[in-house]
Amino acid sequence: MSNYEARRSNNGYFTFTRLTHFTSSRLTIVEGFTIQSVFATLLFAGSFIYVGQLSQLIYLVQVFPDKVETFKTINCISASSVPLSKFFFMWCARSRLKTVFELSRYGLSSIPDGSASKKKMLSALKRARYVSWLVVANEAFTHVTYLLMPFLFTVFGNDRYLPTTPGETYGLSPKYETPFYEITFVLTCVATAFSAINQTGYIVLFVTLICHELGHFYAITEALDEIHTILIKNESSRNNVVEGTGRESVDDLLMFCVKHHQFLMHYHGKIRELYKVIFGAHFLSMTVVLVTTLQTMNAWDVRNTILTGVTGIMPLFLYCFGGEMLISAGVQMSTSVYGCGWELMEAKQARVILLMLCLSQRPLYLTAADIFVMNRETFGDVAQVVYKIYAVFN
Repeated sequence: MSNYEARRSNNGYFTFTRLTHFTSSRLTIVEGFTIQSVFATLLFAGSFIYVGQLSQLIYLVQVFPDKVETFKTINCISASSVPLSKFFFMWCARSRLKTVFELSRYGLSSIPDGSASKKKMLSALKRARYVSWLVVANEAFTHVTYLLMPFLFTVFGNDRYLPTTPGETYGLSPKYETPFYEITFVLTCVATAFSAINQTGYIVLFVTLICHELGHFYAITEALDEIHTILIKNESSRNNVVEGTGRESVDDLLMFCVKHHQFLMHYHGKIRELYKVIFGAHFLSMTVVLVTTLQTMNAWDVRNTILTGVTGIMPLFLYCFGGEMLISAGVQMSTSVYGCGWELMEAKQARVILLMLCLSQRPLYLTAADIFVMNRETFGDVAQVVYKIYAVFN
């Protein structure tokens, strides 16, 4: 596997060199597989596919003319395809994730310690930690509730209950009084744990990478604001300009802004390339989840409605909200570039600002399959389309 290392060239810009070796201190992803890991993967993924896609596809063929049951089954298939696709994404994108992790580590270490930019970056990563814990709590509460309620009803009631799934688990009847209740419940628990673990890990990874990128935007913006402050002070006190201390500080900050913006564009390109396909797949599948959830809201158990609704809404909301924050951070940085006091700079410094201003006019954004831009307008458009489809079928 290969990696990238950023090096400064003679003109002061970054060149990214491909490496073939890693040191032990760097972040790596284990590429070897043990027998235990393969067995656990087959157990979890196999149970998930068996309980979800396989059983539901068979049931869909049996009940296709029935509108309500068909929507229930399509809802279950589309909802379960989301965590399964996340699992395959994490499995297949390990080498690309390794490159992104290395760039993330380099970008964090390239910001001077003790600077205002570093504090902004660390603040963004701290917010990412809070959001990640909220994601963990949400996924844990939703999936545990999905399993805990039937278990409690079974223990303290007179009948056996199972988490709501349309139809039957293929080869095992999930009806209340089935003799295979224990087996079916264990398989459902394993499949639900697979869903929760994959979705939680995937979303936490996405939140962390987005906050890294946002932190770089904020770091550059903070450096530009610092340049503005220095220039204003120098304008009011000409002595500093004569001594040259203000000029040296501005030169250092300008160099940091240019180099870090170049790094940011490269870093964003890697993230956008990494996620565009999975975003496109989720964009379609989660739209189906939302449509079928509305169609079955009055005909299905409320637990399943909540579970599938959260499965469909939360990732799409995070994609669009994260993309919107990237665009807003880019606009904020562009505003800081224009307002950094370029009119008070020397011609050479002002040309550097002009270059950054031109580059910042092309916003950095995330897309779904290079078709839909992930922003709040897209989220609103999806909500409108979902409601229109719901109205047509009703």
